[in-house]
Amino acid sequence: MLRFSKVILLAALVLLAACRKGDPVSEFSFASFTAELLALPGTADLDIYVGETKVDSLTAGRTAGLPTPLMMAAGQSTTISFRKAGTDSLVLDTVVNAIAGDRLDLKLAYSPALGVTSFMTASEGNIPADSAVFFLFNQLPVEIQADDAHVDAYLFKFDGVDFVESGISWTNLERNKLHTNQITLAVNGENGLPLQYIIRLKNSVTGEYLSDGFGMTDIPLNFIPGQRQIASVKAMEFFGMWLYYAENTIY
Repeated sequence: MLRFSKVILLAALVLLAACRKGDPVSEFSFASFTAELLALPGTADLDIYVGETKVDSLTAGRTAGLPTPLMMAAGQSTTISFRKAGTDSLVLDTVVNAIAGDRLDLKLAYSPALGVTSFMTASEGNIPADSAVFFLFNQLPVEIQADDAHVDAYLFKFDGVDFVESGISWTNLERNKLHTNQITLAVNGENGLPLQYIIRLKNSVTGEYLSDGFGMTDIPLNFIPGQRQIASVKAMEFFGMWLYYAENTIY
């Protein structure tokens, strides 16, 4: 019995010495993530990969990683990629280095019909009945916005006398692209009547507002209360000239 105790003690001393002299023992830890595919018109299905391993799939409106989280290694660079369903064709990817225990929430839009492929920033929670949640989509023709023109968009609100700046803007509103910022906006007043908004587009180089063929710079917006929607700024040809208008699509 005494001999056995000496052997155990010797083994413990050897292990202690090894821990002191050697490299620290590395702990393999994990983080998690979710991925939501926005239900935009024309959204196509995607497969989710961590590195080269497929971990889940996405359809329009679905959030993967809830309630069972999608796992990834923490403390090291990890590539999360989204590919066309059933293929190796890459749509979007991102490289992350997460801390153990963290959860990363990804939102993405992929609609070949709209020409949209992007990670998005989005508002959370339910939409109040007097508000709207929307993305801004620039569908202006090249006759209004040249290919090399850099445009910022500004939202104006009617205050009973005139349209005044609301403090909401979109930097670099590219033509034929959905801007990545999602906005929550009150669209009905306390009296229940619709609030009036317009968009003005400014050339970020010259500082001038873009006008249509009739010299108008205001693009009226009409929101649908209580809904998520895409507000598209467009122009139609009218008697040989281009006329601004906007159109909303619920998603």
